[in-house]
Order: sequence, then structure tokens, then C-alpha cells
Amino acid sequence: MEEFDLSKYEKAPFLELDNYKAPKGIESYFIKMDDGIKIRICQWRANSKDSKGTILIQQGHNEFIEKYFETIQEFLDRNYSVITFDWRGQGMSGHQIKDIHKAFLKDFKRHDEDLSYILNKIIDKYFKKPLIGIGHSMGGCIMLSAFHDYPEKFYYGILSAPMLGFKNEKFLRTASSLMNIFRKDTDYLIGSKPNMGEETSFEENDLTTDKVRYKRIIDMVRIKPDIRLWGVTNSFAKAVDKRFRTIRERGWAETINLKILIINNINDKVVDSKKIDQMASRLPKAETLHFNSTKHEIFMEKDNFRKILWSSIDQFLK
Repeated sequence: MEEFDLSKYEKAPFLELDNYKAPKGIESYFIKMDDGIKIRICQWRANSKDSKGTILIQQGHNEFIEKYFETIQEFLDRNYSVITFDWRGQGMSGHQIKDIHKAFLKDFKRHDEDLSYILNKIIDKYFKKPLIGIGHSMGGCIMLSAFHDYPEKFYYGILSAPMLGFKNEKFLRTASSLMNIFRKDTDYLIGSKPNMGEETSFEENDLTTDKVRYKRIIDMVRIKPDIRLWGVTNSFAKAVDKRFRTIRERGWAETINLKILIINNINDKVVDSKKIDQMASRLPKAETLHFNSTKHEIFMEKDNFRKILWSSIDQFLK
């Protein structure tokens, strides 16, 4: 394993609050992809000889690294190294269109390529094995694809409310088809209801039942409003639909022999919990942890739920 030289990379900023700081030892930098887009990476490398390995955390659509500082610290306390990055087009990574408020992507293969580059050029070279891949929501969908494409890279997998389907998929396909006639790929998807930068109140949020953790997210966005997106484009919706069709192909999931823990929130309003269970039933070595009273972001939920979550993760990683 080579020694990592941070000086070779462009330094990247990160957000902190008075009562919410980055875990000690953070290394934050940009790497440039083959098309010139800069990806922001944050990492924490364990120095102990007793390090258990490396955690790769990948967040969901419209998220950013700082939301996971608490979770990262909890993995560091368990003696893992941690690495995470903002997907292109969100957080502090580069965007592909001038309007940085829009979620735009032509094909999820571009996310696959970015992840593959970081796996091969950064994680394989500088981080201790075994590698545990953790993906939330959209990150869970992309991580599952990585488990399929690079079975030799990962030792375990954890998927939190993975984006494997929506309840309103028929509407999304219809809206996207209509837009192909009347609108551009870079236009907001009809029916997506972009918030144009307005805050969502705690009472109306679909992410967490924890007021303190939700306020923490809002406070960070207030520091840097452009770290959040306003809505999705037609192109992004088409890319999602294409990825769904791929992972639902007969035999696709059945070839993934990795041991995977799937965390599924039964009453999730962001993703379809039934489609998550359908995928879990196809994966040879998947086990599912169900929650009945949580919202979409289990790692940002109330302490009583997180206690159950961490107990299950610790048992799984044994």
C-alpha cells in the first residue's frame, strides 16, 4: 500500500457548524475526471496497525459529504478508515451544465466511471483492505451496480434505503416522454416541483423524524445554498429509468454473491420499499433490516432508531 501524498491534489473546502465539526484527520481535495469535471473527496486514514479496513460511503441524490460527518466519526471510532466523495453535479463537485441548481446526468454510466476511477486510483493504492461499500438512496443504486461490476473489490456491502424504484414510475416515464417532444433535456422534469431554493419545513420533510439532525442539515445549506439542488431535469429522469431497467434484467442481481445488508424503511416516501424488498429477494446473500417508523435517511434518524441500526451493522460486520 502506497503512502498518500495530499500535496499532489487541489485542496477542497468543507463546511462546519459551531456544534458540528468534521472528524479529526480530514483530508479534503479535488480530483479531475477524464472530462475535466472535478470531484470532491474527503477521507480519513486510520494509522493504527489494528485498522479493520476501509469504509466507502456514498450519499444519495442531492446530498453532500458533510451530512455524514456524524456517521463517519462512528466508523472512525470503530477503527475503520473512511473515504467518501460528492457525486458530479451535486455537493461541491463540478457540474455538467451552467445551471448548477439542476440535477443533470445523461447516463448513470458516468457515475459508474467516476466511482471506478476512485476505486482504482485512490482506494486500491492508498487504503487498507477489506473494503466495505455503503450507499444511501441513489448512492445505494450505484453501489449495487459496483458490487455487480467489481465483485473482487468489496468484502461486504450495506445499502440504506437504496433507490431501486419509485411508486410513481409510470407518471415519471409519461412526463419524460412528453418532454421529449416539447422540452429540452436540461429543463426541469414536468411534475418534479423544483423548490427554487426554498427550505422545506421539518413538518413537511420526508428525510428524518429527528428535529436536531434536520436543523443541522438546514443550517449547513444556509451557509452555502448552492450545495443543494433545486430539482431534477428530464435527462436525469431518463438516466434513472435506464438504470432501473438494467438492474431489473433477469439474472442481473442473481450474479451478485457479496454479503449485503439492506436497510429498508417501510413507510419511505422517497423510494419504494416494496421494490427494495423485491431486489433483496433476488440477491443470493442479502439480509434486510426493516424499520416501520422512520423516514428516508436512517443515518440521520432519532437515537433510538440509530441504536438499532448500529447494533445491526456491528453484528453484520463481524
